[in-house]
Amino acid sequence: MKREYSDCYFCGGSVEEKLLPREIRWQNQLFVFENVPMGVCNQCGEKVLKPEIAKHIDSILQKKKKPTRTIQVPVYSLEYGTI
Repeated sequence: MKREYSDCYFCGGSVEEKLLPREIRWQNQLFVFENVPMGVCNQCGEKVLKPEIAKHIDSILQKKKKPTRTIQVPVYSLEYGTI
């Protein structure tokens, strides 16, 4: 079920729904959601989540549902003085 989106708030381009990954930081942890329906501007690439999708993601995090899978994420510390 594709949702309808208004034109892009930033550039006025047309927005089309796509299924994309979304990274979310919650309670000092990183979570990755796959296949998230979100609007993507065809002109500037801005992404938009519908409120019902954001609420559904919040619900999953609050209920601490078991993830589909778990991955390891490398973490780098960038020291400003070395740039």
